Amino acid sequence: MAGVSRRISIALMTATCFVGAIAFAQGRKPKPPKPPVVADAGAADNPYGETAASDAGAAQPQAADGGSGPVPPPPMLHGEMGDGGVRASPLNPAPNEFAQPVDAGAPTIDYDKLIGDIASLRARVAAVGDNLFHSRIAIQIRTDGDHGKIGRLVISLDDGAVYTAPQGFKADDWQDVYSHALAPGRHAITVDIDRKDDRNDGFRNSQKSRFTVEVPRDLELGVQIKIGDDSDMGKDFPGDRSGSYDLRVRVKAEAAPVKK
Repeated sequence: MAGVSRRISIALMTATCFVGAIAFAQGRKPKPPKPPVVADAGAADNPYGETAASDAGAAQPQAADGGSGPVPPPPMLHGEMGDGGVRASPLNPAPNEFAQPVDAGAPTIDYDKLIGDIASLRARVAAVGDNLFHSRIAIQIRTDGDHGKIGRLVISLDDGAVYTAPQGFKADDWQDVYSHALAPGRHAITVDIDRKDDRNDGFRNSQKSRFTVEVPRDLELGVQIKIGDDSDMGKDFPGDRSGSYDLRVRVKAEAAPVKK
């Protein structure tokens, strides 16, 4: 009897464990599977992990005026991405920093009137000088040379032009070109000359000479400028392949009492 009772007890325990396992298994329901995440096509190309919605909103400007047409994108600021995805240099000027076009209706300078005003001013200064100073200067010019033609000749006093010779100027004798009162003391006379050879005008030379003179008080300084030209480059070089330029400017100054 004892053996039968033991078998019955073991069978009951086994049945009880089996029923409990079935009940526990029926009580735990499986969780529903999560829906698969659909990757955005634009996100795959974005290395910075930004959302496609923000990129789309930044790339497409909204239409204005009730959607009548596309609105141009705003001007690119320093540091924004430019064409081709290249970041613009902060040294590049912004669109509003470019020079503005010149207004065609702006007033222009009347150079003829300006030159006339300068000449009038010089005449007034000379008139004032005649009343203020008793010292004077008188400049004469003479040219020497058979084949040298003067293309340009300008005489300046203290860096201001006082005489401009006409084209082809020639003076076989002394010619007065300037006479005015001025302050006593040292002054600079500049002779600027361009010449060419009349036998072959392809041979030309220029020379600019500067001379310092001193005008004594209450006296007149007479200045004689002699331009000599013994150049033979235009004659000899085409045939002999040898020639020389010999253009000389000589200045002589002598003070004397002012002529009444």
